[in-house]
Amino acid sequence: MSEPSSYQCPFCDSEVKVGEPCPGCARKLARQRRTPPPRSQSWQQDESHDGLDLPDEDFDYDEFVAREFGRVPHRRLGVKWYWWALGLTLALLILTLMAMNRWGSRGG
Repeated sequence: MSEPSSYQCPFCDSEVKVGEPCPGCARKLARQRRTPPPRSQSWQQDESHDGLDLPDEDFDYDEFVAREFGRVPHRRLGVKWYWWALGLTLALLILTLMAMNRWGSRGG
């Protein structure tokens, strides 16, 4: 069976010779390279934000959290007791089965 000499590009449906770049996609890439990238923001602040006298040192994090999220205590993260019990039961079951299998293979 002979190898195909061309295939159809899955992105632009152009006929492409094997081993060569797709002519349709290459044109799109060339156009994209010619357009300059959008100007990115610099790390510096605008002059309009200078001199706002925002408080830096007097920031109370606890007061901010209480104001934003309320004073309701957050749910404690952790594993419920029954998951611990299930895990312990499964571990004991596995250890028991391993011990039975080990002793059973020695006795026979």
